[in-house]
Amino acid sequence: MVNRYLPEIYLFLTIVLLLLLLFSLTPALLPFFIASILAYVSLPIFDLFNQITRKRRVSALLTILTLILILIVALFVVLPTVIGQIQSFINYLPTLAKKLDSFLFSHFGKHWSIYHPFKIKNLAEIFQEIYSKLGSIPVGSIISKLFSGVFSVLSIAIDVVVVPFLTYYFLIESDKILKLYISLAPESIQPELKNLIKKVHSALSSYLVGQIAVAVFVGSYLAIGLYFVGIKYSLLIGFVAGVLNMIPYVGFFSGLLPSLLLAIFDNGSLEAVLGVLTVFLTEAGFENLIYPLVMSRTTGINPILILLFIFTGGYLGGFLGIVVAVPLAVMLIPIFESFLEKKGRREVDSRDHR
Repeated sequence: MVNRYLPEIYLFLTIVLLLLLLFSLTPALLPFFIASILAYVSLPIFDLFNQITRKRRVSALLTILTLILILIVALFVVLPTVIGQIQSFINYLPTLAKKLDSFLFSHFGKHWSIYHPFKIKNLAEIFQEIYSKLGSIPVGSIISKLFSGVFSVLSIAIDVVVVPFLTYYFLIESDKILKLYISLAPESIQPELKNLIKKVHSALSSYLVGQIAVAVFVGSYLAIGLYFVGIKYSLLIGFVAGVLNMIPYVGFFSGLLPSLLLAIFDNGSLEAVLGVLTVFLTEAGFENLIYPLVMSRTTGINPILILLFIFTGGYLGGFLGIVVAVPLAVMLIPIFESFLEKKGRREVDSRDHR
């Protein structure tokens, strides 16, 4: 009976083993993990270059250069702008608090402190403290702070060279690595295992590429839309909403709530409120239209299951656990579906033989 489900068990145990190795040997294996993710996510770019050049090494090199270009733009154009808006937002919090207090007093005759003992000034101080922990605005200082405690400065310098090299290697050797993995399995399950890996790859690749595409769309659309409506910190709101879009409902409401607050208490006009609602409602409509287009297959993951994996991953593995939680769920679902499909066929065969 166990042999029937051996491909599913073999692949499941492989994933579990890789996770255990990653979390137990994080400093050593993190560069390999980052490189494998970069190679996997950039496979569509690699395939495009490969169709043009017909040479895997040249295509891999062009893919690495494209990733480096994207990273440079993110670090030296997008990130400093977002950080600047974060600092500006922190400085603006006391002003926003006064406007909120004036609104409550004018309509209810009581100040904010009556409704809530927590003071907005304290919130601003907390944000300021978090911001100061990240370092000053220069990107190099921020990156150094983020990686301190995980890598030394020398390790970071080495990884800057190692990660692109490993990504290049994974791109040109991906087929060989897959064949080697399948060849290590018992010969009797190799054809089934190969088909199961294709299903997992289809689910995972469509999810990752689709989520990135949707996140870029959501962030860009909201930032541009809110900018034209006249909402302050439109780029910051769009950036946060795009990043958090992978978490069900969180991305949408993380952008909608601060936008409405700013529209009411900063802009102070009905037109601004209606503009914000229009931007977010049209974004939700467009997202529902483009989501099936960027996904080669619908993963069908229940939002509650995604939240469960995210919270569990965060509890067990911190930030790294949150990063791997949802892709892990996407990978496990095809394995579970294959198991249930075989189980169903077995029950039908048992009834037919009675």
